[in-house]
Amino acid sequence: MKIKSTITAALLAASSFLLAQTEQGLLLSLQQLPDQSWGVFMKPGEALSPSHKTVMGTGQVTLVTPSRFEYSNFKNHAGSWVENARVNNPIEAFGKSYVSFGFVTDLPKSHIAAGEETLLFSFTADEKFSGQLYLIDNNSDDPFLPPNSLSTNPGNELSMVDIGDRKNIKKYFYAGNYIPENQAKPVFANKGDKTENAKNKLGKNGKEERVVLNSLEEEQD
Repeated sequence: MKIKSTITAALLAASSFLLAQTEQGLLLSLQQLPDQSWGVFMKPGEALSPSHKTVMGTGQVTLVTPSRFEYSNFKNHAGSWVENARVNNPIEAFGKSYVSFGFVTDLPKSHIAAGEETLLFSFTADEKFSGQLYLIDNNSDDPFLPPNSLSTNPGNELSMVDIGDRKNIKKYFYAGNYIPENQAKPVFANKGDKTENAKNKLGKNGKEERVVLNSLEEEQD
């Protein structure tokens, strides 16, 4: 009984630690936008109250997609992001592609605020692809997470520095993914499923809710 109690206490402690990390870190989400394109959003955890003087340091976002997934109309909204790694049909997850986007520079300037979402980048999925799109979860049992057969490094990563208080500089890191309250279902790649996805963006009164973009967003030429 003592051993069982010790194990239970350890599991509760681990769960509390992960919850604290999530509340104090940066979270990512993949969402469908009103124009049927896709957007990757970032928001601070519930326990964070960042100043307006934050600087993005590093970042990587990995999407799990249908095999050989293609997209167009890629646009940066907060920071500059580029596709820098892709693996199609790994033996661990045949039929899927792992598409990673790397952070290059903090232009257009990224800003975060407590309780608000910031759109990092957006893209349009090619209509010929059918299947789910989702962000990889670093803490999941995804079969292609490192170490894998190709020695690649799929996964999500974010870091920001908050210099609002010069005497107490803070650092924020990626802590997990979140699902918006108005998008409970998975998002899909093909055109036929987009009607259902659009319905998920409706509020309780049946009216479309405004997607909150970075309020200080700068356009990139």
